[in-house]
Formats: sequence, C-alpha cells, structure tokens
Amino acid sequence: MIKTSISIPDEIYTEAKKATDNFSLLVSDALKEYLRKKNIKKAVSSFGKWQKRDKDSVDIVNELRKEESRRYANRND
Repeated sequence: MIKTSISIPDEIYTEAKKATDNFSLLVSDALKEYLRKKNIKKAVSSFGKWQKRDKDSVDIVNELRKEESRRYANRND
C-alpha cells in the first residue's frame, strides 16, 4: 500500500466525507472504477481493427514471433 497526497476541490472532499467514513477506500474504489471503464473503452475501440489489415492475424503474429526483439513470443524454441 502506498500513501500519497492529492489535491481535490474542497466541495468534492466535503461531499465525499459525508458519503463515507473511509475516504481512502472511497478514493481507491473510484480509481478502480475509472481504470475499469478506461480499459473497457480501450478494448471496445480496438474491435474491428484486425479486420482492416491486409494480412490474416495468424500471419501477423507469426511475423512478430520472427522478430529478434520478440523472442519471448517464439514458441519454436
């Protein structure tokens, strides 16, 4: 667990303190929800991008595996 300082407007802090006695948990839950929504948005925005490529996705992955810098993905070793 990390302790950190943040700056938030007084009115938001006051409203948050009225909602809960555990301000840290409230902030943590809010950050989790924000990150969850951001990840969903990122995933949704990526749908269909593979369809616009000239090559089949399997061919693209195989080419990536051949690159020296991507040895971790080479399953032939």
